[in-house]
Amino acid sequence: MATITCYIVDDEPRSIRLITSMLKDDFPEIKILGTHTDAQSALMQISQFMPDIIFLDIHMPGMDGFTLLSKIPDYLPEIVFITAYQEYALKAFDVHASGYLTKPIHTEKFQTCVHNILNKLQLRKQQSNAVASRSNNNQWEQLGKIVIPIGKDSILTNIGDLIFLESLGNYTRIYLQDHAPVLVCKQLGKFQQELPETHFCRIHHKYLVALFQVLSFSSGPDLILLMNNGMRLPVSRRQKKQFFTAFDALFSIPK
Repeated sequence: MATITCYIVDDEPRSIRLITSMLKDDFPEIKILGTHTDAQSALMQISQFMPDIIFLDIHMPGMDGFTLLSKIPDYLPEIVFITAYQEYALKAFDVHASGYLTKPIHTEKFQTCVHNILNKLQLRKQQSNAVASRSNNNQWEQLGKIVIPIGKDSILTNIGDLIFLESLGNYTRIYLQDHAPVLVCKQLGKFQQELPETHFCRIHHKYLVALFQVLSFSSGPDLILLMNNGMRLPVSRRQKKQFFTAFDALFSIPK
């Protein structure tokens, strides 16, 4: 498995030293990209490094852990809250944290939490590899082409180049590989009728996604897809089962 990276944010240097020590002793495969006691400074480095895992305190001067988390760019890190307070566990669950550990840190609970995250990241990597391998064998080129009307003109593009389509009322914004998004005066439902249902799935009233462009999806009560262009899209609860059925039928990947 490729190197897993992490970042530690805690206003107590002693806590940072302890977490660092436990990671180095028990998880040498995890590379610590940095640590910081100041949340604002940490946010700048996290935005730059984009670590796989963030170990995050909640109560910190200037900016609390939840505020920091809300300002992180659109990617999907695994979040482990490590705090002296128990009352924020439900809020941590709402933001899809992978772990919530209270201080003083219990070694076995820390190890279990990190092991679970490593297993999740391994599965995500397998899913991404499966998508990549299928993207490289040219099978998407066999899907044919689609006409995209733009004003009085039309462009002919490969269906395999579509990433996802976004409904904007009577208009649809189309996100393509190696091309800026295109705004089209045509309803999303019309495109859905034209595209192969084996390869495209309506995950939300606003979004129609190309299943072969899904890199990974988050765990938690709300399903979030990470698309091939780095954007994150929500799957409505009504469409969650349909998404997994379509995704498994296309890739035969375990959830």
